Amino acid sequence: MTDQSNSPAQRALPAVLAATTLSGTLVLACMMPFAAIATIAVLALPIRRALLALVLCWLGNQVLGFGVMGFARDAPTFAAGLSLLAGSLAACVAARRVASGGGPLLAFLAGFAAFELSIFAYALAFGDLAMFAPGIVALVAINDALWFAGLWLGWQVLERTVALAASAKTP
Repeated sequence: MTDQSNSPAQRALPAVLAATTLSGTLVLACMMPFAAIATIAVLALPIRRALLALVLCWLGNQVLGFGVMGFARDAPTFAAGLSLLAGSLAACVAARRVASGGGPLLAFLAGFAAFELSIFAYALAFGDLAMFAPGIVALVAINDALWFAGLWLGWQVLERTVALAASAKTP
């Protein structure tokens, strides 16, 4: 996890996550990597900013989904959207708890497991267990893992680029 500093990279990260979410929503629709986004946010930002960034990413996804992509406006779809928020927040909490002792990869795995368990609760309530077929869960896991790797790499590059730029300015 990060310290409570407010580096330029930390200020930029929520915008990077938002851009990732908005572009990912348009391209992938239902395969948004909320567990990956939650884990990166909690690893890189102070907890309040991580939660705010995560909620804003979720909100952007929902606005695009309902406003642009024509998601159905019915109770199960609204509940599915809320379950994504609940799952994302659960991922954030789980990743934070594991991060200090287990590192980024274990934090992601904990976040992904918490997210999937939360979404499973929605599936049980609405009778939509088909999305938990092993093949679908495997695809979602691969999708989230690839996004996590890309976001982690992007975060590392962003941090180092900002640090290099700052060191170049000092005599």
